[in-house]
Amino acid sequence: MKIKFNSIRFKISVLYVAILGAILVVYSTIHYATVTYIIFNEFDDELFAKVQEVVTIVKDYLKPLANDEATFVSVLEKAIELENKGPNPVNVTAAEARWLYDVDRLDTRQDLIHVIDHNGRSIAGSDDFTPRLRQLFSANLKPIEEGDWMTRTIHFGKKDLRVVSMPYDFGNGRKCIIQVGTSFKRIIHLLYVRLMSIAVTIPIVLLLASFIGRVFALRILKPVVEITKTAEKITHEDLSTRVKTEHADEEMQFLVQAFNDMISRLEKSFRYIEEFSAHVAHELKTPLAIIHGESEVASRSERTPEEYQRMIQVTLEESERMIKVVEDMLLLTRLEYESEVFKFIKFDLVEFLRDICEHSKILVADKTITVNAHLPGKAVTIYGDHLHLRRLFFNLIDNAKKFSPYGGTIEIWLRTENGHANVSVSDNGIGIDEADLPKIFGKFYRVDSETSRSMNSTGLGLNLALSIAKAHHGDIEVTSQVEKGSTFTVVLPTA
Repeated sequence: MKIKFNSIRFKISVLYVAILGAILVVYSTIHYATVTYIIFNEFDDELFAKVQEVVTIVKDYLKPLANDEATFVSVLEKAIELENKGPNPVNVTAAEARWLYDVDRLDTRQDLIHVIDHNGRSIAGSDDFTPRLRQLFSANLKPIEEGDWMTRTIHFGKKDLRVVSMPYDFGNGRKCIIQVGTSFKRIIHLLYVRLMSIAVTIPIVLLLASFIGRVFALRILKPVVEITKTAEKITHEDLSTRVKTEHADEEMQFLVQAFNDMISRLEKSFRYIEEFSAHVAHELKTPLAIIHGESEVASRSERTPEEYQRMIQVTLEESERMIKVVEDMLLLTRLEYESEVFKFIKFDLVEFLRDICEHSKILVADKTITVNAHLPGKAVTIYGDHLHLRRLFFNLIDNAKKFSPYGGTIEIWLRTENGHANVSVSDNGIGIDEADLPKIFGKFYRVDSETSRSMNSTGLGLNLALSIAKAHHGDIEVTSQVEKGSTFTVVLPTA
């Protein structure tokens, strides 16, 4: 598989490996430093224990012997080398036995033991102690308080020796510094092996992590690949394809859901555009045909002024109809896609409806229709847009007027229930068939096309009214009986 360095998958893998590598390096460094510290501490403690055993053995040897300088030096040499260089009375045998036990237990045969007096003079040392070693052991010794001890590293040829020094007072002014040194080659070897294992392990782990990271990256980005494939299939002719989210991670599900929602909105928009285009073409076709026909008839021969006047009047009426269709469609589009067209304020619905009723009496005067308002005595407050709510109620009242007989009655009621204001507009007109009720709020729908056209109806009034109600988080309910009238109830939440 070819590696694409500019891909998200590659960058995720690199980032994953880099973070893991940094963690491993930091952890290994801390681990190695901790192990080194512990091993050297334990090594120093072991050397200190050996110094203490040397002191104990020397004290055991000195108890049954004379307390002169020569005997003291002889005891030191015997304790160091375990050789019969000095007096060897019978009662020293127990001390020798203990020394042999400690030599085996502490493994001091490979160690270098050195004793320095309080003047810095070497007074005893192991057989393999060369003058150079004596000089190195004695050099640069810092003052040490009794009961304390110090460690340091000495480089001798190709060897590195770890030396522990501890002062001790054997009495009679015999203050000495006991030194035990041993090679820590085995420790260096152990740490070297540990370091090499770390150095080899980290690249192997990172190599495996790189492979695993690529697998995880492929899994994580799988929804993105599916989105890409889905996007390639989508055209304006088919917007039904969706990306599946069953196996996507939570964050990717948000992305996939957002993508699917976007496609749904596009599908809705395309469907709306198709419907809009079809409806507008259908609604404008007839008035345009009428205008074209009247103009063609007028152009064929001379007409009387009255005929020209009639043709002009027809043209004006059909032009007004087309203008109203276009205006209503533009308003519907703004209501659905531009929420900023609404300016919500808090106001009293009772006073608002009282004003609507007074103006509606003028609107229905040509059919001598009576408008009766049934409004409560106390205020009913809502949040709403004055301009668009006026359009909503005037549309309902105009609709009631169109389908009411001359001398009919329109009743306007306001009731409050469960935190909502219910405004009902009732008429005693021709009513609506029960089969048509679910359709009346559709765009360009007219129950009776001929009657509606004679009344200059565009079939958009109820759809506009419902859109305004929905924008106010409300709804419109309708009940009707043929030849008895209809009741449209606007439900709005109160403030």
